[in-house]
Amino acid sequence: MPGEIHSQRRIPLREKWKQKIFFSGDDPTMEELELLKEHRKRVGLVIHARWALLVILAAYGLIASFLFRDKSADLEPLATVHVIAPVAAVLFVAAYNALFHLSYRWISQIRSLNQVQLLFDLILVTVVVHFSGGAVSWFWTMYLVITLEGSLIMDKKSDIYAIALGGVIAFGGLLTFEFHGIIPPVPMPFENNALQHIYSYEMIKWGWVSITNFCVAIVGVFLMEMVRQREARLRDMVVKDDLTDLYNRRYFFYRLHSEIQRAKRYGRTLSLLFLDVDDFKKFNDAHGHLAGDDLLRSLAEILRASIRRSDEKPSYEVDIACRYGGEEFVIILPEVVSEQGVVAAERLRHNVETKGALAVAERIRKHVEMARKEEAPVTVSIGVASYPEHGVRIETLIKAADDAVYLAKRSGKNRVVVAGGAGTEATPPGVADG
Repeated sequence: MPGEIHSQRRIPLREKWKQKIFFSGDDPTMEELELLKEHRKRVGLVIHARWALLVILAAYGLIASFLFRDKSADLEPLATVHVIAPVAAVLFVAAYNALFHLSYRWISQIRSLNQVQLLFDLILVTVVVHFSGGAVSWFWTMYLVITLEGSLIMDKKSDIYAIALGGVIAFGGLLTFEFHGIIPPVPMPFENNALQHIYSYEMIKWGWVSITNFCVAIVGVFLMEMVRQREARLRDMVVKDDLTDLYNRRYFFYRLHSEIQRAKRYGRTLSLLFLDVDDFKKFNDAHGHLAGDDLLRSLAEILRASIRRSDEKPSYEVDIACRYGGEEFVIILPEVVSEQGVVAAERLRHNVETKGALAVAERIRKHVEMARKEEAPVTVSIGVASYPEHGVRIETLIKAADDAVYLAKRSGKNRVVVAGGAGTEATPPGVADG
């Protein structure tokens, strides 16, 4: 099962993900930090878009003020509130957007920040709609902008539909209060202000706003889901190995560097496992390269089943399994010291012996029959190195693990060796289960 190694940490991490809180302590994982960085980019995009929208609305206000000077303008309904309210609204939005702009890079609770932004925008739009005519206001379309904004910065579909529903409730509540005189409606130039007191018109207008808002929510959910799926596929193409679907060598170096920096910052440790399939060249010569590919894929499945990870949505990985090259694999175990790394490596090695050979044998049964040769056992040699015990830089840590693998090979293969220490020999058949 996923998370077999140190599975006692799986529950708190899963709960953390379910709550969509990216980190709440002093030592976030790299997975959390990468997601936080991605969401901060989206929040920054919305903040910049809000600045652009403020500029557009201000320009619209200046143009409208200029056109009101024309003799054809009906200025009788125009009051001081029509000037004060828009200016106050723009200044308020500019104030809280500036606050978000200065602080969003340092806020870890991104979901809470997004909720606050959307709540402010929803209240502001409702106020603007009221002071621009309520039932006859042109600015009801701003509810659609908020729904699109939510589609960009919120992950859950239910959150986006909740935003659309919030706009519907806010507009419907405003029309109800204005119709019953709880909030006096504001008359507007160029409009039939008698419509503000006609119940059927207000309900038809409210129904139209509701339908269009939910349509925009549906389109926004579809588009963002498509975009995120394509982003995930493109990311996998860049960081995943085609044959094994594990992370590739390039991503391994990036992630190891990140994990070492994280360990330095938070005073943590990590272990590195280097795995090498024993006598892989002989296996390929005996059974062919296609069988060798099957063997590597089978080994990758064993690694995925043995590290701390979860396939539930949203999926996450604590340990990072990578294909280093050829028949070599590496696993990064964050916050695992060398003694714990030995336990993890022993479990991996035992799984390869008991499961890998059988799984590969079933796939290459025809190849073996045609070769008329006895099925060869599959074993691995594993080297273990830990930060900072065996190195504080990428090069020294990798060399320590690589030297440990070399020592395991020279000591008879099919064993685990810790950098700078003695190795553990293979367990005789029947002993591990007994």
